[in-house]
Amino acid sequence: MSETVLVLRADRYEFASEKTGEIIKGCNVYFISDSQVETPNAVGEKPMKVSITDEVFNEIKLHGAPAIYSITTKTKPGKDGTATVTLTKAKFQQPFKLPESE
Repeated sequence: MSETVLVLRADRYEFASEKTGEIIKGCNVYFISDSQVETPNAVGEKPMKVSITDEVFNEIKLHGAPAIYSITTKTKPGKDGTATVTLTKAKFQQPFKLPESE
């Protein structure tokens, strides 16, 4: 699935599992899209977080954030067969900057 989003932030993490001591590494991206629906109890856009590859992280780091990106996502089985969304591609479209305050 492809859509245009505002990428707010991308980050890498690395830590040792408390149970096994295994090193756990990964990357996440936080973004908003215009596909969210306003409800009686919510207004505005809620940032979403999905995992990304090192390649996608490096692409976002190269062009920066916040910025507008065209993204591609896919679903895959996660823990206990629950669908997990992964962002597989991020193509830079344009920078994003808040207007200067008056």
